Amino acid sequence: MNEQEINNKPVGFRILRGFSVGLGLLLLNLIFVLGPYIGIWGIMVGFIASGFAFVVSGLTMMTAYLFTLPFAFTVPSIFIEHPIMMVLSGGVFIGGGGILLSSFIWVAKYLVIGTGKYINWQVKLVRGDNDE
Repeated sequence: MNEQEINNKPVGFRILRGFSVGLGLLLLNLIFVLGPYIGIWGIMVGFIASGFAFVVSGLTMMTAYLFTLPFAFTVPSIFIEHPIMMVLSGGVFIGGGGILLSSFIWVAKYLVIGTGKYINWQVKLVRGDNDE
């Protein structure tokens, strides 16, 4: 059907068609789309939080090198014997956390863009708009 034939149909037909397509998309999205979508966002939040935790732990290790005494805090003995390892380990944690943060924030940005396109596509389906 082209757009002119759809517009020549009675208003009740277009409303009934939009309602039935909307109900079908609602059921499809609730059954098959919503669960994996929430799972993907949970994974994204988890990786972003772990990246933030890596950065904070790296900063903590670097400041622990500057401000701690060996008897004040529980630090593994290998770090106390070789303080440069504590600073280097902190740098590794900061770098790894920065990579996690930047990469998953980038992925989350494109996930939001894809979600917007998916929603716009479904709105076009319900309205009956054709791109052809």
